[in-house]
Amino acid sequence: MTVSKGKGRERTSNIVRHCPKCGSIRVHPSRRQGPVENLLATLGGTICRCHDCCARRVWFGLAALPIGNRDPETPPWTGIAMFGSSCAALALVWWVVTRIAGSSF
Repeated sequence: MTVSKGKGRERTSNIVRHCPKCGSIRVHPSRRQGPVENLLATLGGTICRCHDCCARRVWFGLAALPIGNRDPETPPWTGIAMFGSSCAALALVWWVVTRIAGSSF
């Protein structure tokens, strides 16, 4: 990432971002879509889209976090599967904690 400095501060208009997925420099700001993206923007994130691979990410400085499922090569059920596995992992952790807490007393 190339950053032009101006009077000791980063100027966001001169930042050249590289897409972490495809490496393209055609990454441009994108409109916010929904309350989650509005919240991320309020927290200081910049929502951008890569025009080559259509990936959307929220950028916090140099860190990019993927948002949305706009990858045409990814099956549409991937997000549901990841949500389900996250819930199962959370339930397992909750079960272990309650077992340990119950045996301590």
